[in-house]
Amino acid sequence: MRTASIDLNLLAALDALLAERNVTRAGRRLGLSQPAMSEALARLRRHFGDQLLVRVGNNYELTPLGVGLRATSAAAMQLVERTFTAAQGFDPEACEREFVLLASDYAAAVLGPPLMRAVRRASTVARLRLDHLPASTPSRTRAPDGLVLPRSMAPPGMAGTTLFHDRWVCLAAADNPAVRGELSVEKLAMLPWVVHQDMRAHHPVLTDLRARGLTPEARFSVGGFHLLPELVRGTDHVCLIQERLAVRVAGADLRILEVPFDLPPVVETLWWDPAHTHDPSHRWLRDLVVTAARGLTGEADSGAQAAQSCRARPPGRTLSPGKRRSQGE
Repeated sequence: MRTASIDLNLLAALDALLAERNVTRAGRRLGLSQPAMSEALARLRRHFGDQLLVRVGNNYELTPLGVGLRATSAAAMQLVERTFTAAQGFDPEACEREFVLLASDYAAAVLGPPLMRAVRRASTVARLRLDHLPASTPSRTRAPDGLVLPRSMAPPGMAGTTLFHDRWVCLAAADNPAVRGELSVEKLAMLPWVVHQDMRAHHPVLTDLRARGLTPEARFSVGGFHLLPELVRGTDHVCLIQERLAVRVAGADLRILEVPFDLPPVVETLWWDPAHTHDPSHRWLRDLVVTAARGLTGEADSGAQAAQSCRARPPGRTLSPGKRRSQGE
């Protein structure tokens, strides 16, 4: 086939459709209306003689050919972009695309605000969408511009860079008599737990307790870290939560408590398809994410001070959110 007969606009449409697996989102990514994007999909289907996207329930999935084209279309788009921007470099003010990052509600709450500020400072036209991570970690062929995941959940075949560290703390109702004073291993084993659903099989504290021959109760699970404090508040349950998030959400009726044994740190990491590594626009995005995360460095110490203050105060008393923020947030 002669390349002169190929409409390069279809390459951009193909890349967006295969990445988003949704006509509306693909159109938004390219600044096109849904009818225009649907017409582009129809032309691509005629060109390849394949559906490329097929409906499965309420979602669209890639056909085998679509899966095979995902990596090559992304690489082709990057080559085209590098070719046409080689002389002028990347201009954030000319970049009207929408970048898409997948993150947990925890990562979005902690990293989202400074990242939004960084994007607004760097460009008046670039857009950013933070989507919730699906139940299963996306593969390279189904990943958007990046994933924010702990290093312990490294997606196979993806490149990554460390963003920030956090540590696990326990959260309990301030009026829960079972958590007065410091937590002990025995107390943790006796308390009822609310856990994040993704941690049911590999919960850091519960796994340690079971290894010690103890059998903690964990009958309730939720799909988001932000829900944990709500289910602990006013109950006799406890939960394990990242300290940065605990300091943000804990009110006067919640206490932050130290885990009585060492746990591996949380190492939040930005992951991306290696095919994007040399793409100027993607490199710009990665630099912004890293810069935003760098501003979080000092919060770890302030969070530790807040947790320490909560533990040191008389039973039932806790720091107000305002006082926690005054200690460094």
